[in-house]
Amino acid sequence: MATKKTTSTITTRQIYEKVCAMEKMLKECLEVPPPAGPDSKNQPYLAAAGPDLPLSVIRLDDAPAFLPCFDETDLFYGMQDFPVIMSYCPEQVLRIGEEHYLTGPMIFFRMDDEGSIVSLTVDDLYKLAEFLEEHTVILMTGPESFVGIRLD
Repeated sequence: MATKKTTSTITTRQIYEKVCAMEKMLKECLEVPPPAGPDSKNQPYLAAAGPDLPLSVIRLDDAPAFLPCFDETDLFYGMQDFPVIMSYCPEQVLRIGEEHYLTGPMIFFRMDDEGSIVSLTVDDLYKLAEFLEEHTVILMTGPESFVGIRLD
């Protein structure tokens, strides 16, 4: 049985704090020197998250550390109302009735008109935080419970 996590009314202060947290994540990533290599300066910034992993800004080269099948056998989920794509492993989707729940990590990214991956914006990160908050559910299997992300 799946139960939806209750969400409280978001105040202006909470929105401000979320935006500040997202800006801090991007700033920290920009301060960390990119790994050595010929393409290291052009690495776009993506985001990683999961039921037990907070939303984090990562570089493209780091994506396989969070999602080993990234760009190989992963599935894509188009975000509604903004141009961000979520990548996840299809083997980590749990079906309960007619609903599907992701129980593993996910990578969020943007693509340009040429099909190349480009960096996320602060606005994207804020919307992703809202998406995760709205779609996080607690799933029960007998006496045990775990967190999942509702895909609909």
